[in-house]
Amino acid sequence: MTDTITDADRDLGTYDISGLKLGKGDAVRPVGLHDLMIYAPAGFPEPPATFGTLENLQQIPWGMDGNDTLGDCTIAGADHVIATENALLGTDDARPALDVLEAQYKALSPKDQGCVIATVLQNWRSNGLFQMPTGTNKITQYAPFDQRSKNEFLQVIAFTGSAYLGIACPQSAQQQFAKQAQTGTLVPWTVVPGSPVAGGHCIVAVGYTTQGLFCVSWGGVVLVTWAFVTKYCDEGWAIITQELSEKGGDTFGLDTAQLDADLDALPQAG
Repeated sequence: MTDTITDADRDLGTYDISGLKLGKGDAVRPVGLHDLMIYAPAGFPEPPATFGTLENLQQIPWGMDGNDTLGDCTIAGADHVIATENALLGTDDARPALDVLEAQYKALSPKDQGCVIATVLQNWRSNGLFQMPTGTNKITQYAPFDQRSKNEFLQVIAFTGSAYLGIACPQSAQQQFAKQAQTGTLVPWTVVPGSPVAGGHCIVAVGYTTQGLFCVSWGGVVLVTWAFVTKYCDEGWAIITQELSEKGGDTFGLDTAQLDADLDALPQAG
């Protein structure tokens, strides 16, 4: 079946995307770090058919986090993971103010050249992100998962609360987001034939339905269709936060000792 331009696609060019920046570097798989499922030899339990609702997710104050002027989507994504944990676990971890978030981004990307997700995650675990009065925010562990597997998406989101994703972002996604923001009506991210890839982008999946993923991008919640995920998602990461770890969320059969050993052995990213 050949993809065709729909009537809904034809007006996308009328929406302003100038305030929707990108900023994810090329997908990098650190040598020596395996897929998440290698560390869970028994596998995760079967995930529920759906997870989260659009109405509830839209109530969370995600924030643009500077991604309208800077290519800091990877750093904004880290803040959105913190927001997700607070909502799901009832925690009240401090979230960075905009100046703190932008300072963290500029420390990792002094020329606003964007960030590689693997580098952000290593810094998040080793050094912590966001210099705040309460200290930095740290994660316990992380690992890539097979973003080609729909079931692994569901498992990671259902049992860790979110999935930290990298996409090759087509211009159509920016236009669809702009249309949703302007009209106030959900505009799913679909595959629009012929739309050029504008660059790399980091989004955070925080729920799912049978139609696709609920993802946070540019401070809003969007429905990313499975067809879009299949075509454009080029990396997926599971994150075990300290909060999840403290509540026993790292006990889904993970070989945490081996994962820690492999993470500790990684060369320090620049």
